[in-house]
Amino acid sequence: MSVRSATILFGHGSRDALWAAPMQAIAERMHSLRPEQPVRCAYLELMQPDLATAARQLVAAGVSQIAILPMFLG
Repeated sequence: MSVRSATILFGHGSRDALWAAPMQAIAERMHSLRPEQPVRCAYLELMQPDLATAARQLVAAGVSQIAILPMFLG
């Protein structure tokens, strides 16, 4: 069985949709460097998806190893 890995960038979340733009830019850059490795953003509150949902989606897509990177940026 091969291990398929992915990364979740985990941030706080905000009512302002533009707040997520830096995290999404990092996710896009990571994906461009390693297109075979899925990268998703997830949020503690106020935005979707939450961490559990993002993890479930990746597992459903065949991922067996997930790195969660805290992205609590100011």
